[in-house]
Amino acid sequence: MNKKVVMEESFHVSIVLVSAIVYSLGVMWFITPAGLYSSGVTGLGQIIADIISLCTGGKVVIPLGVFTFVLNVPLFIYGWKKVSIRFAIYSLLSVIVQSIIMMGWIPEYTFGINAKENQLLFALIGGLVTGLANGIALRFGTSTGGLDIIAQALSIEKGISIGMMTMSFNCLIALIGGGVIAGAWEISMYTLIRIIITSIVVDKIHTAYNFIRLDIISDHVDEISVRIMEELKHGVTLLTVEGAYTHKQKKDAFVILTKYELSRAKKICMEVDPNVFVIIAPAKGTIGRYIRKTIM
Repeated sequence: MNKKVVMEESFHVSIVLVSAIVYSLGVMWFITPAGLYSSGVTGLGQIIADIISLCTGGKVVIPLGVFTFVLNVPLFIYGWKKVSIRFAIYSLLSVIVQSIIMMGWIPEYTFGINAKENQLLFALIGGLVTGLANGIALRFGTSTGGLDIIAQALSIEKGISIGMMTMSFNCLIALIGGGVIAGAWEISMYTLIRIIITSIVVDKIHTAYNFIRLDIISDHVDEISVRIMEELKHGVTLLTVEGAYTHKQKKDAFVILTKYELSRAKKICMEVDPNVFVIIAPAKGTIGRYIRKTIM
């Protein structure tokens, strides 16, 4: 394994660890103290824990970390089969870190603020923090586990917004947890606010299937095209163009990319030809044989 590969893997592992820690602290420091519900598997774990506590009169209290790990096991297997082994391993590492933190070994911290009296504030900050963690993890080809695994698999297959993919399930958790189990609809409302904030942040950060069109005009288009096809794994269409002033013919490399690939594409262009002319335009979407890449 060469140095470059080691550096890349180390970077991704650090992203997994940081995002898992940030997500867990978002849950333990903002969402839980305010009596709100988290998203996805973590929120489902909260509901199960609450049900067990109610049925036993509060005598049996199972740490949230236990449910976080157990409920993620089948999703880990799904991610292994549908996305990639690497993605699944990253997700498992993230889940292990979350489970450890959510075992309750790190005490709740409310910054000297009464969380129950400031539920809106904690819902907003909790949504921002957990959305930031989820979005960063997905942006770099990892995840925080749970529904992110399912959403990533369906995003690759269908090109559906990940934030919108999970919102319906999370809204159901908010309604059941707040309205039915806790008997307080205001908890559901504040949880819904948190869910909306989280979804917006995730979609803003994870832009894997927001498409852009590049028109690359250069005297070295062939070399640029080869590097784009080799490094970004996308096809390139070559068009012959003519300058109206000089009447000199050049080639235009036309390619559809995703936003997160733009910086790499620009770097390739500038490395090959510092005098390259590139047009960057948004593309609403694609129909037909556009390859949606899995995470390696």
